[in-house]
Amino acid sequence: MTTLIILFVVALLTTFVGFFAPAATTKKLTLLGMLAALVGLAFTWGDNVSAFSGLYRYDVFSQGVTLAMIVGALLALLADCDFFERKGWPAFEYYALISFAVFGGHVMASTTHLGAMIVGLEILSIPLYALAASSREERGYEASLKYFLLGAVSAAFFLYGIALYFGSTGSFTLGAEGKGLIFNAAVLMMLAGLAFKSALAPFHWWTPDVYQGSPTPVTLFMATAVKAAAFAALARLVVSVGLGGPWFYALAAIVLLTVFWGNLAALVQGEAKRVLAYSSVAHAGYIAVALFGPNPAPSMGFYLLAYALSTGLAFAVLAELDDGKGVPISELAGLWARSPLLGLGWLTALLSLAGLPPLVGFWGKYLVFVEAAKGHQYLIVALALFAAVIAAYYYLKLLAVALFGKAEKVKPLKLAGSAPVGLALGIFLVVLLGVLPGLTYKLLTLASAVVK
Repeated sequence: MTTLIILFVVALLTTFVGFFAPAATTKKLTLLGMLAALVGLAFTWGDNVSAFSGLYRYDVFSQGVTLAMIVGALLALLADCDFFERKGWPAFEYYALISFAVFGGHVMASTTHLGAMIVGLEILSIPLYALAASSREERGYEASLKYFLLGAVSAAFFLYGIALYFGSTGSFTLGAEGKGLIFNAAVLMMLAGLAFKSALAPFHWWTPDVYQGSPTPVTLFMATAVKAAAFAALARLVVSVGLGGPWFYALAAIVLLTVFWGNLAALVQGEAKRVLAYSSVAHAGYIAVALFGPNPAPSMGFYLLAYALSTGLAFAVLAELDDGKGVPISELAGLWARSPLLGLGWLTALLSLAGLPPLVGFWGKYLVFVEAAKGHQYLIVALALFAAVIAAYYYLKLLAVALFGKAEKVKPLKLAGSAPVGLALGIFLVVLLGVLPGLTYKLLTLASAVVK
């Protein structure tokens, strides 16, 4: 419970300190708190703890997902480039809301009790609605409203599914025995609610608009930590009910629709954040491929960490280029000449997202595909691999513009605040875990199953 306590204390401290201290102090406190949570995670790694009468379950799977969330939060904090200070917007709320969202995500990932799960979901979601509008601009308000309305609908589906689940099983705990029409309806509704948060098609419609309209540091956090928490709950649900009968075909249809729709839609986008938004939809499908294997927890945990590092690094680069009006692809022209560090970060992030060795994204895709192959789902693997080939086109297109495109006015970019630290850390970890993937994967293999 060390990690839970640390994250809760950090969220409270950043909230109260922010009212009296400068934003820079709040940022440092939040960074130190997240590092403390990482230390607590390291010292308790491998523990299997159940507390609060089973409401809280701290196991290796939740530890791996929490690691991905904290890494995403650290990248969002380090790579914010003093974004809010430059715009003259209040900044301390950003750090406090990030802290509460990570705490909610940890609760959501660390329970098999549906009551605790919905509490964690709302603690995670409510800060995100405010964060989406933190730019105090029309596009931010629009993004926040869309996210709030669709989030409310998804929460309603999830809650109604919980009610039906309890009615058919007599329990709020995942894994309870149930059957019949009511039980199937319950699982379907909960699956739809979690698919929204995971950005799985056809529940992904909010993703491009919200990612584009939110401030780029917020988009970075949404694309990394939020997705990790959502997939933790989704994985526990799917594994608890099994993939027999209609659930297999339903999930297979969702996964294949997600990888193809995400990649095909990304091909026709003209704005960099929208391209990465549809890319995140496709990656949600790749992550879900692991659910077709006999032991999805380690490969899913590794992919979530790999994705958080790679897409977090990509959005960290865009945060430096975003003037509050988005980043058209043409703005990437001459990026390498304008800032070698940004160019290197962009190169590393896109090649990793494309799944090229020896970067961490390659091992993420390899592990989830191998896991599904162990479950003898070769057709799903083959189709997902084909979709990954489609994705390579727009990743290389974005990369070619940045490396070989000619900007009309070549102005050197000066990195502000802690941005150089965040970019350098992201590049280092993407390469390190690509060269030595066993550093993390061996720890994640301690999770023999998501739910037993």
